[in-house]
Amino acid sequence: MRPTKILTLIGWMVPSITAGFLIPRVLVVNGGNIPITSLSLLLTLPIIGILLVVAAIPMIRYRRALASQLKAPTSTRPKRVNPFYAVRLVLMAKAIAISGAIFAGWHIGLVWMQLTAPVVAGSIVQNALALVGSLVMLAAGIFVERICRLPEDGPEAKLAASGNGSNGKTEANPA
Repeated sequence: MRPTKILTLIGWMVPSITAGFLIPRVLVVNGGNIPITSLSLLLTLPIIGILLVVAAIPMIRYRRALASQLKAPTSTRPKRVNPFYAVRLVLMAKAIAISGAIFAGWHIGLVWMQLTAPVVAGSIVQNALALVGSLVMLAAGIFVERICRLPEDGPEAKLAASGNGSNGKTEANPA
């Protein structure tokens, strides 16, 4: 699976910004209220990000132990993380990063609409805090997804894979 690109997140965020700006504007023009983020969403967004990082602690410990093992080759290899757990973790991180981009876009548009409105009837503080919470969720998703990436091969593996330093013949393909 490829890592989530920043352009993908921006691609999800731009329509959300547009919707977060235009939908409340249409609501206000038609006599409605500006949407204000509820307290439950204010708490849920950063908690999702924090729980994702907590779930990634075994992967973070493995990566640290692997890095220390590479520095001191005499030590034993660290115990590997269950691959099914790692796949679930990276899928969850990818989903949380994309949903964090969508929530962040919505709240950027909403705060932008409230800042440019002549009269701010709703509480801009709650929407701004929800923006911060969704950015925490987005950052946690990107961080955990980067933690779950496979480490780069060393220069020796790259040379062997490219065929440099050998005659290009392998035992499987002697011709």
